[in-house]
Amino acid sequence: MTTALEIIEYMESLQDEAQRQGLMRFFKTGEGDYGEGDEFLGLKVPQTREVVRAAAKDFPLSEIPELLMSRWHEVRLCGFLILVDQFERLATKRQEHDEQAIGKRDEIVTLYLQYAEQANNWDLVDLSVYKILGHWLMLPSALGDTDYKRQMLDELATSPCLWKQRMSIVCTWYPSHHDDPSWCLRYAETHLHHPHDLMHKAVGWMLREMGKNHIDLLRDFLRQYAHEMPRTMLRYAIEKLPENERKQWLAVPTDRFKSDYVIKTNPFAGIPLPDFIDKVLAHDNNSDEAMYYLLRQRLNHELSEQYKVYHRQLPDSFEDIIEDFFLYLREGNDGQNRTPYQSLQRIKNKDSFETWLLNTFRNYLSSRAKAEETYLSIDLDRHTSNDASNSLITDEQKLIVASQLIAYAHQVFYPRGRFVFLRSLLTMLNKQKALPDHEMATALGMTHLSYRVMVHRMKHNLSKFRQRLLCGEQLRLDEQHQQMAHQVYNDFTHLYPTLLTYYTQSIATLKCADAISQLRQHYYESTGCIAHEPEPSSAIAITIAGFWEKLSRMLIYLNSNLYA
Repeated sequence: MTTALEIIEYMESLQDEAQRQGLMRFFKTGEGDYGEGDEFLGLKVPQTREVVRAAAKDFPLSEIPELLMSRWHEVRLCGFLILVDQFERLATKRQEHDEQAIGKRDEIVTLYLQYAEQANNWDLVDLSVYKILGHWLMLPSALGDTDYKRQMLDELATSPCLWKQRMSIVCTWYPSHHDDPSWCLRYAETHLHHPHDLMHKAVGWMLREMGKNHIDLLRDFLRQYAHEMPRTMLRYAIEKLPENERKQWLAVPTDRFKSDYVIKTNPFAGIPLPDFIDKVLAHDNNSDEAMYYLLRQRLNHELSEQYKVYHRQLPDSFEDIIEDFFLYLREGNDGQNRTPYQSLQRIKNKDSFETWLLNTFRNYLSSRAKAEETYLSIDLDRHTSNDASNSLITDEQKLIVASQLIAYAHQVFYPRGRFVFLRSLLTMLNKQKALPDHEMATALGMTHLSYRVMVHRMKHNLSKFRQRLLCGEQLRLDEQHQQMAHQVYNDFTHLYPTLLTYYTQSIATLKCADAISQLRQHYYESTGCIAHEPEPSSAIAITIAGFWEKLSRMLIYLNSNLYA
């Protein structure tokens, strides 16, 4: 059999009416079910595989679409299994880096994705996706690098099609079994609150498979998310754990399930750069998202090359700089009438846009580097208020500022905001390296961008509050937090242990104590540096001068002059 028509005619000749009825019930083809409208011939899977074995080796790819577009479920399965067979023949160790084999594998993957919606039931997805798409993730490709593959899976994950969403998680089976669990963790988190039972089973199944080789990662995931995982997902994920441990996970109190799950599609992946810049310049509601995608994906190499010129003068990583730069483009410097983002109105063509963006980034890096240099020469006994730039600050004023800021953070900020403030303060006081922001975001259950936005807003608020306090104004604290500020001021020698207590309490509030503890240990093992706070029982010797020097350095960094 060398044509699609021959295969279809042969499979139709094997039709079994009695078995057809059973398959239609099993695969939920009734009205309102997930397989509604699917039609079956009544063939068993071994019968379909016999056809595949007879035809797959020399079957032309040009005939595959006719099989995949067939009304018959078994014929579509045959088409997908032929693609699996041909892909596996091209993915042997000997052909892994062969250019001709790479090209043919990419052609199969492209065809598979083109007709992905034809895999419109769970068996069509599960029998094909990890052997084609999952294996391809681990192989060289002319289509793109790991970032491209991640974008492609993101498009599947955010598609409105249930079967494409299932593909994005089930394909992670292959990487998980070949020592790369990152794919599974990424898409398990993406689909954590998916409303469909089929996705609960798929995510739990993939977590269980990942746990066979990475049991510690599975337990870390459960510590962070067990309280919000659907019960079906949780039961599938812990199926291979010891019975006593399974009971412990099932006993975790469950938060109310999030019923407002919304799929957010990404309209920008894969768009040619000129067309993409047109979208940024269109000034529509998607301009912000488009700009951020451009910074992180399309111009990543050019921006990183500029960052390398200044990286020795900057304490922040490239990823953190990019996210701060995006916020700078949107919000600009305090007090300026026009933000850099508004300058887009003057851009006349695409070439000018790219030049403008890269030049703006270079100037931004230069300003940040100069701001870092001022730390070495600044007079920490003077404040930088525009109204009284030469006024000396007494020790009493310094302690009032510190105590008021700490109390205000507890009164006003939500738990995550309070956590960010205290973490920053403890980092400065302890002179130790903090955990990377992207890892902190993960431990807090936030996206990296959301975390960076919160840090940016915290910087803005602290800068504003600091200037008000140093000018003699007091923040509006309720009675409880006025008392907290008074206690901090009166018992200064115990300020550090008090801060650490507040910090650990905020971690417990966020239900991420175990995740952050594990993260801190991993950071110590990988870098040899203790992460920004000692144990609560450690004795801390602190002086007014030492405390204020460190606090002032942090607050000066938060000053609007950072972007001058």
